[in-house]
Amino acid sequence: MAIKMLPKWLGIVSFLALLYGCAAPAAPQNTLVLRNGLLIDGAGAEPLPNAVVVIQGERITAVGASDAIEIPPGARVIDLQGAVILPGFINAHVHYAYDKKNLQAWAYGGVTTVRDEGIISSSANDLKKYLAQRDANNQNPKYARVAAAGYMITVPGGYGSLFVNSPEEARQQTLAELDAGVDLIKISLEDGYAGTTGLPKLSDEEIGAIITAAHERGKRVSGHITQARYLQILAAAGVDDIAHIAYDPVAAEAWATMVSKNIYLVPTFTVLRNYGAPIANCTANLENFLAQGGQAALGSDYGGGPGDFELGIPMYEIEQMSAAGMSPMQIILASTRNAAIVSGIEQETGTLVAGKLADILVVAQNPLDDLQNLRAIQMVIHGGTIIRSELLQP
Repeated sequence: MAIKMLPKWLGIVSFLALLYGCAAPAAPQNTLVLRNGLLIDGAGAEPLPNAVVVIQGERITAVGASDAIEIPPGARVIDLQGAVILPGFINAHVHYAYDKKNLQAWAYGGVTTVRDEGIISSSANDLKKYLAQRDANNQNPKYARVAAAGYMITVPGGYGSLFVNSPEEARQQTLAELDAGVDLIKISLEDGYAGTTGLPKLSDEEIGAIITAAHERGKRVSGHITQARYLQILAAAGVDDIAHIAYDPVAAEAWATMVSKNIYLVPTFTVLRNYGAPIANCTANLENFLAQGGQAALGSDYGGGPGDFELGIPMYEIEQMSAAGMSPMQIILASTRNAAIVSGIEQETGTLVAGKLADILVVAQNPLDDLQNLRAIQMVIHGGTIIRSELLQP
């Protein structure tokens, strides 16, 4: 009750201070204000010039136009001089997210959160150890925050690390991962990769058992595919996102199923390029999905295959999204709000609104004019802490 009364109490104090000529109470020492920036909030609103963002501790307490937001007395104020304020970006498909060097590089590069889409290990016995590392690392603002899928579930000999032999075992293993504290569940339907083929795969009944168990707990299920026929199976089963775009043509009916069930697509052009997949097919697939009203989220599959990957904002992904016809605003939403949704953390981050974590990216010029402006990072704030700044700070 005391917490709910606090804003009214502060209003009375301010009124009395004004009435009697006393100074209004100073802001807490951990109050930070960004002013004079162009706000792109990640929720799809029109860009707001001369915006103000008020941060107290790790969270945003106010955001809006300068004439509507009162700057708390005594707050640390940074004049952004017209720079652009965005939510911190989210890479919704990575691996090796328990490596502190990776986490620090992502955060410094403007990716304040990553979704680890499966621990790459020959053993599925160390889940609690990895999740303890996640929890410890998530306390350090210099490291990108991690949403963890645990081990990818498959059948013996299949693509993944956590093996099940029946629908009942699939349900029990799903519940065990959730009990351990994973943020979402990952499954696969993969016929082969890197020269292999004919891999065994989960049955429809096993897939259904996994999805049902996860949804009963309010958790999402991400489904790995690389071929159109398996995308169609997982979409019909009701996963929450498809991890990878298919490299062969996808039937319009499959896209319609995804759209009707609000299933997101995380294309991961980078890893497909690295494996030599026909990127033109992948781009055409994304274009067709978007044309039916589909929603995409940013993800590169960092570490999920051979070749080079970008630590920081995965610009190759962004360039291919653009090639598929996504507008700069759609790409920003895919990289912030949508990526938070598929990671299951949209209540905490992904958009710049009061109450959410202060995960903020500031760039010098407007990325809606040119997406390459995302490379000109001026500041990164993670959980209310400035971890990178090219600006003069008073």
